[in-house]
Amino acid sequence: MLNPSLSLDLVRIKSGVSNCVQPMLVDSREVYELRSLGYSVFTYAWVVDPITLKPSNRISTYVCKDCEKSLRILRRIEKLECEINLRNLRRMIELEGKLLGYPECCIRKFSRLKVDGKNPEAKTIVECIERGVFEDLLRSYPEPNQIKSLFTTNFYPCSLDCKRANEIGERLVEYDKNYRFKIVLSIINLMTPVFKIYKFKPKTEFGKIVFSFVESLGELKLKAKKIVEDFSRDPVRFEIDFLRNVMHV
Repeated sequence: MLNPSLSLDLVRIKSGVSNCVQPMLVDSREVYELRSLGYSVFTYAWVVDPITLKPSNRISTYVCKDCEKSLRILRRIEKLECEINLRNLRRMIELEGKLLGYPECCIRKFSRLKVDGKNPEAKTIVECIERGVFEDLLRSYPEPNQIKSLFTTNFYPCSLDCKRANEIGERLVEYDKNYRFKIVLSIINLMTPVFKIYKFKPKTEFGKIVFSFVESLGELKLKAKKIVEDFSRDPVRFEIDFLRNVMHV
């Protein structure tokens, strides 16, 4: 039996949203089961991390339905890594986004901000603060709020209102209602650095927004702090346990 996180990741393939996913946990027994179900499982060792844009020893595990289609994209990334420059870094980011089935508009926005030295993660966090996404989640937890564009962890939409990202999120939840809990985990992942930044009372504009937000939470502050602390301790364990509890598996 596949762990619940991996089972929900596969919804993105089964629903036709993506040919490939990058699960957070796959053990050897699950690799055997995945292959028996017709999926391919392989790893890729990055020379440069397309998220941090720094030299990397990151090894990513991918699960896909059409292996050749995914490998063609990774071979293109491999060639780009042979000559590191801003143009190639941007193209690498875009290719990994394509590999994982992300909307083109979101991929382009993320890659442009990254290569320009901006922080797309911070942009999404600020948008979540301004739109009340974190507060809504804290009130409805463990159920999600209405946001669907944050359909997977470490995906940063060009906007929370992105039509394509929201369509994907809605399609995934329609295919499997339990997928809504993946959106909850994506929001928790975004909320976690907020509390880490808050501790240091930073003077940057972003830091001031974060500090003001946490101070405004009132009685929700302790609830948020507990969730974030539990998540930070072991994100993989938190996700597996959370999904088992809410999915009753």
